[in-house]
Amino acid sequence: MKTMGRYEIVGRLGRGGMSTVYKAKAPVTGRIVALKVLDPRDELFVHLTGEERLRQIFLEEARIMGEISHPHVAKVLDCVEDKGLPFIVLEYFAHSLGGFIGESYRVEQPSRAISAARTCFYILQALKGLERLHFSGIIHRDIKPFNLMITNDDRIKIIDFGLSRIRGEEKMKIPGLQVGSPFYAAPEQEARPETADERADIYSLGVLTYRMLTGHLPDRVTGRLQPPSSYRPDLNWAWDELIMKSMAMKPAERFSSARQMRRVFEEVYADWAKESTTGCLFEEAPSGQEKFLSVRREPQRIMYKDAHQSLLLDHLMRPARYREQHLEVLDSSHVRDHTTGLIWQTRGSEYTLDWIQAGNYVASLNRQRWLGRQNWRLPTIEELLTILQPPTVTRDFCLHSAFPRDIHWLWSSDWCTKKQAWMVDIIECFVEKLDKDGAASVCAVS
Repeated sequence: MKTMGRYEIVGRLGRGGMSTVYKAKAPVTGRIVALKVLDPRDELFVHLTGEERLRQIFLEEARIMGEISHPHVAKVLDCVEDKGLPFIVLEYFAHSLGGFIGESYRVEQPSRAISAARTCFYILQALKGLERLHFSGIIHRDIKPFNLMITNDDRIKIIDFGLSRIRGEEKMKIPGLQVGSPFYAAPEQEARPETADERADIYSLGVLTYRMLTGHLPDRVTGRLQPPSSYRPDLNWAWDELIMKSMAMKPAERFSSARQMRRVFEEVYADWAKESTTGCLFEEAPSGQEKFLSVRREPQRIMYKDAHQSLLLDHLMRPARYREQHLEVLDSSHVRDHTTGLIWQTRGSEYTLDWIQAGNYVASLNRQRWLGRQNWRLPTIEELLTILQPPTVTRDFCLHSAFPRDIHWLWSSDWCTKKQAWMVDIIECFVEKLDKDGAASVCAVS
């Protein structure tokens, strides 16, 4: 398949039980979009349900999304057919919350524990998106990390409404169909999914909050659910009460609405943040390391299977060891790293760019002889690793950073495949591959 209607297919993004999602290029503008194509995986499922029924359900998803206009809900750009096959044209996102926390296909494996400040930043946005959906009578029923995308300007967008229920109408009542994802679905969705209301989405978001703060899924098997503070001593009883209430087994014991949960969340975080500014507990970078560090400066291809060993990363793609930093701020635009001898831009490109645009940006710096230099370039991953700081639960309050706090992802000059290059997340300090059509910031080095 090379085209769908007017759109040129450039890659496959993923496949679910009822559809396949492709990355595509729009005609004339060349804009990158996502195409969600009706493509049931199980032929027996199609036989039991009927093609026309599945088609109705698929088109219902497009209609639901098309009705909503909100900063934290993904937009439907179009819904068309190609040779009788319907597909939905969606906004394209290269970043997801699932990728941010490092959740793999083995969902039960530990993920990256995220700072409370960043967790709050994303969860509050998701709650605002749910408020808008619930106002329209839409119950999502499949809130999970990979259904919460992150835009290039760091906003959460809720996607995938294939399992949603609207205004009490059960469109998905199909024998044998599981509504919701294991580990994240509310208990009532397993027994009677048609009865699930707004509190089912609250449960799912509570599980996600628990996972982001602790790096673990709540253990329901043993019956001994550990509060978040058992993993994170910086979290107090208010955090425990908030999250445990959102994950209560009985809907009546949860928050009654997304708005109620959001308001409590804002209060808990505000009180915690005020206390944290006086405590400031964090992991120090090891001292006594080499004063000058020689790192690779030539770009190279690094296969994903080799990344952990060649870059000395742990299983969650974080540095196994952090280097001591000796950064001298020269002015508001650049710093000198006395450990590596590099000059770094600090403000950089000011906006996110795709990988090709990142290279063009660096070329423009050299044409301008920015700061009197013509040897600016994208940093290698090894060079980027030298500016990462050890993860800390109170980073936003305690650690000084030479780089602006609104910079999230930074491109490297290294690549993984023809379509993916390597980047680092300087907020939560990990390495990840990113679609070259995705976007990240640029801080050039000289």
